[in-house]
Amino acid sequence: MFQFPSTIPTVTTVLLLTLTTILTVTSNQQFYTGSYRSLAPGYSYRYLQEPPTEQFSSTQCLLKCAAISLSSQSEFFTYNNVSRVCKNYSPKNIMTVVSTNDSNEMSFYRSSQWIKTYAISMGAGSKVYDSFMNIGSPSTWNVDECRGIFCPSFFRHPILDYWNYLLIEEVKLVLYKKETAVVTMVFNGRNTTLENWFSAKNLKSSPWDDLATSPQNHFSITGVGKIRRFYVSAFHNACHGDTGWLSINEKFHVCGWEKLSYFPAILYSNTKSKTIWHNGYGTADSMAIFIRMKSN
Repeated sequence: MFQFPSTIPTVTTVLLLTLTTILTVTSNQQFYTGSYRSLAPGYSYRYLQEPPTEQFSSTQCLLKCAAISLSSQSEFFTYNNVSRVCKNYSPKNIMTVVSTNDSNEMSFYRSSQWIKTYAISMGAGSKVYDSFMNIGSPSTWNVDECRGIFCPSFFRHPILDYWNYLLIEEVKLVLYKKETAVVTMVFNGRNTTLENWFSAKNLKSSPWDDLATSPQNHFSITGVGKIRRFYVSAFHNACHGDTGWLSINEKFHVCGWEKLSYFPAILYSNTKSKTIWHNGYGTADSMAIFIRMKSN
């Protein structure tokens, strides 16, 4: 993962492109509204995978570049004040944040009440932990190609690598089944890292009545055995008695309840309390993680 130098500002600069809200109209008369915030000066985006062959064009001004990005529903873009090159990135591009010596280039990310920062779906063999934490090459994450009937539907926002320098108020993890949210967990995001926000200490709400008051033997993104990720467990008891609330399994493991035909498998308790995994659980189609910034 890219490491920022110690001289980085402790907060990001907030710049809403002169106008708080930019309104654009597409050719079919659909309206999109939104705004963008800038990264601190001296930081830009870089591809983590092979750069596409797309050609970036020049625009008249920063506001025009933002409008183009907004109408194409881009989550992030850069604009150079001298060359006027507008780099409008696709949501499918896997990027990170890097330092740059070009003071003329400004980088922005789309701002909303909840900013989507990560998404992954079941079944395509994707590596959940490595792709979220930006470990290794994206070519090893298995997020580009379909596996049988399963496709990754992967998204990773580059500002994840800027986590420690964002004024994050809350983090939200959502599981979806047939495009409907079946689990929503909200965490405190203040003074957290990319990994430790997901913890019992930071939990603010969940769909399970007993999670906040019950002891847990595991509550972490790392999980257990490099297999069970985003793992929230009450206790282990020889497989048949393993009990918990959430587990995203990356591959086969020893217990019968996790010997599935596809991975990753997104497992959760579909009751109001923890479940004995061997007795049954719900499966989700995808997971997404959102952040909400502190209000100015």
